[in-house]
Amino acid sequence: MPFIKARSMQRTHQVEQIITALSRNDISSLRSLARQPGGYVHDTLRKLVWPILLHAHYGCYVDEKGSEKDLADPVQITKDVERSLYYYPQDISPMLKAHKQQELHRMIVEILWRNPRLKYYQASPIEYAMLDSFDPVSKQLRLMSSIIEYEDPELTSFLERSNIMPYYALSWILTWYSHDFEDFSKITRLFDLFVASSPLMPVYVASAITLLRRSTILRAEPDLAHSIISHIPHDINIDTVIQKAVSLEERYSALELQKRSGIWLHDESVVNTWYRDWSHMGWNDVPDSIKADRYLSHGIPKEEWEDEMLTEWMERRRKWFGAIDL
Repeated sequence: MPFIKARSMQRTHQVEQIITALSRNDISSLRSLARQPGGYVHDTLRKLVWPILLHAHYGCYVDEKGSEKDLADPVQITKDVERSLYYYPQDISPMLKAHKQQELHRMIVEILWRNPRLKYYQASPIEYAMLDSFDPVSKQLRLMSSIIEYEDPELTSFLERSNIMPYYALSWILTWYSHDFEDFSKITRLFDLFVASSPLMPVYVASAITLLRRSTILRAEPDLAHSIISHIPHDINIDTVIQKAVSLEERYSALELQKRSGIWLHDESVVNTWYRDWSHMGWNDVPDSIKADRYLSHGIPKEEWEDEMLTEWMERRRKWFGAIDL
């Protein structure tokens, strides 16, 4: 009982801090609160906070709406939307679920229509995974490996002996872990952190999860290690993961990590431009769409292996969704 009471008081205090930050137009405090246990606590508060952190709370879109007939792959979008909302939200009527799927479909079409340089990949919500080249994602996975190497050489040696490449964390990062947990509260808790942080934060979280599970991984037989490391235990403590990820970010900032590892992200990657163009934006500022389009116009050459790897990954995702449909 004392523990439950203390936790309840902590959540109440957290809610009060969030409301105070909202009333003061204090983005800095809102970002800090995302790193505290519980994050933004309630979905009702998330509906208020997330648009502010994304600088989308003014609704600056013009009235003209996009059409899926102008998109490259409208059929795949429709199929993916029809398979969506399997786990979440729970306990809703079929009619409400269909309505939410329609809203999701309209949102995807609108984003792709307004940003024709972006490509649609199944279950990929992030800009750097929607480009022609897979290079930005590949480099971020290698940065994850570098963090693990600096923190735990023994674990790194085991992964190398077991021939485990960093691609075990690919789906984690591409989907913001939303396909790796059945507990919706854990997903929203991670989204609190990601919306409030640098685009590299999902990489710090992947590193944290791997490092926190070192004992289990090191005990694994080499032929089972990949299966064990690629599946996140559903009972993992998300706040512990987040605190570990935040501490990793403090020790290995994006710039320092690139310098130390020699793995340089593109100058106009979302990671590097976030610090220049986004992190200092004030409450009333809106994103510079012209600058963003200019960044996207500077294409990254595609390597020969990328199409093959993407095809393999998307096929695995389709099989996963197909199993759900059954």
